Amino acid sequence: MTLAKELDGLPLALATAGAYLDQTARSFSDYLRLYKESWARLMETSPELSSYEERTLYSTRQISLNSIKQRNPLSADLLRLWAYFDNQDLWFELLRHGDSEDPEWLRELTKDELSFDSAVRVLSNHGLVEVATSSQESLESKGYSIHGCVHSWTIHALNQAWDYDLARLAVKVVGAHVPGKNDIQP
Repeated sequence: MTLAKELDGLPLALATAGAYLDQTARSFSDYLRLYKESWARLMETSPELSSYEERTLYSTRQISLNSIKQRNPLSADLLRLWAYFDNQDLWFELLRHGDSEDPEWLRELTKDELSFDSAVRVLSNHGLVEVATSSQESLESKGYSIHGCVHSWTIHALNQAWDYDLARLAVKVVGAHVPGKNDIQP
């Protein structure tokens, strides 16, 4: 009850906290302690987060992000990159385009479907990603989506400054899937 009150009963915050607790050996009181510590650190770097709702959502996500980084750093990298895509329908084949100039972490993430699935599963286990319901049956595989609030967090908290390298990478990945792109003259 104390944790639910601290999170102001916000469904997304409670879901994020629940997903974290389900994936760790933490107690509710441990989570509450981590939440308060996380908020204090977050306020040092982002004093503009003044509302209780912002505090709750950002702190619960920060705790989850710390756990994600420990479990699979590729998952955290994928989450940062996701800020430069739409929040709907991201899939393995989109990210895998076989360019040797891609960052090492992306090549590792997309070396095979198992690596990608493992990274996405960590995000899903923390309640940040779900199988996209809007995927068309004609696609080779289903895509994934993240809630709009989580996507906003990836933009404003994970990428506090515009990352031109990640933005270029997102454009390059999408461009690799444009039909007839080889017919276009520079």
